[in-house]
Amino acid sequence: MKRLLILLFTLLLVACSAEAEVPVLPDPSPDQNMQASSAGLSIELLESTFDGPPSVIETVLHNDSGKDYGLGDYYHIEINKEGKWYMIIHSDAVFLNNPNLKDYGAVLANGHEIRQVFSIDDVGITLVPGDYRLVKTFMSDSSPFHEISVAAPLTVE
Repeated sequence: MKRLLILLFTLLLVACSAEAEVPVLPDPSPDQNMQASSAGLSIELLESTFDGPPSVIETVLHNDSGKDYGLGDYYHIEINKEGKWYMIIHSDAVFLNNPNLKDYGAVLANGHEIRQVFSIDDVGITLVPGDYRLVKTFMSDSSPFHEISVAAPLTVE
């Protein structure tokens, strides 16, 4: 009986001490050096340090590229693990539950800025303490068609 209690106590300690993690893709993100500005497009966070998991992240997106770019309400999030960025994964059902959550549908005109609010709750994940970056992808509206991604760092304490 005494051994059983010791075993149960040990298992309880191990379970309580295990750090919570967010689910990520197994391989690091291909662009480890993404910046907050690229080719005249930029992202700025209104708040970059959070006490506890945020439910939303507010951004300001700027376009000084000389062209218009398409975008949507969706962002993806990456976490820094041991010096490398990994994309956080979530259920594809979030797109069925939130039809406005997509990568297209709006235009950020040259010389303009827009504010967006990205809901972490809508994606169905909880950000545990750590270092993250919020990634925004823009799509060119004219030939040659291409994508540009920018990222802003944030910390959850």
